[in-house]
Amino acid sequence: MIHKTAVIDAAATLGENVSVGPYSVIDAYVVIGDGCTIGPHVQVTGHTEIGRQCQIHKGAVIGDAPQDISYDGFVSYTKIGDNSVLREYVTVHRASKPEAATVIGKSCMLMAFSHVAHDCQIGDHVIIANQSQIAGHVEIADRAIISGGVFVHQFCRIGTMCMIGGAAKITQDVPPFCLVNHDGKIVSLNAIGLKRNGVSPEERRKIREAFKEILFGQKPRSQAVKDMAAKYQDTAFFDMFVTFVQTSKRGIQATISRT
Repeated sequence: MIHKTAVIDAAATLGENVSVGPYSVIDAYVVIGDGCTIGPHVQVTGHTEIGRQCQIHKGAVIGDAPQDISYDGFVSYTKIGDNSVLREYVTVHRASKPEAATVIGKSCMLMAFSHVAHDCQIGDHVIIANQSQIAGHVEIADRAIISGGVFVHQFCRIGTMCMIGGAAKITQDVPPFCLVNHDGKIVSLNAIGLKRNGVSPEERRKIREAFKEILFGQKPRSQAVKDMAAKYQDTAFFDMFVTFVQTSKRGIQATISRT
């Protein structure tokens, strides 16, 4: 299952039933889990750990040095979770700080030509579509969907179950459960995504009210957050939304005008 033209360093660790295609290079310190398929012309380098049953397609480069001028070769990591799929020519770079890690979660799909930069933290079941570019230190929570050709600025956060429209430019935080259009503006609640992910009708009602009051209401946002937090307490998804807004450091992505 290892093609004769593949180059695998003796210090690399490959699990059972791993397939490596023609002309791929697996460098020292790489760990690849059971059942993974590494396509042709792939490079896996650095201190990289790839979980079980992952698929790495043609031309992908995983774990290379960060595009950061402060990086001087110290040890940092790249970690890919089980059952993730990285399509053609995806690039994922290792972290830019000693002993830190760039992390892709479980069951993610990174489509062709997408890029995840150093120190990113990508949750589970995240989809990043073709040619989207995720800059350094970005956090994307579980089950978010990033459409094609999206650009995400450094240090931004994208909350769980968000859907970002194609060609959007994200320069600030996007709270959980939001739909963002191609202009990069928050337009509505991702009600279908909430329903598909098993959020109860009562919880959806609370989130919808908080969404409207905090992001589209007339009150100052800090006051709206305070009022909503006092009204609804100890409900997990509602608390997730409110806490995200309260802890934002970059501010919240712009909303579409409702006038």
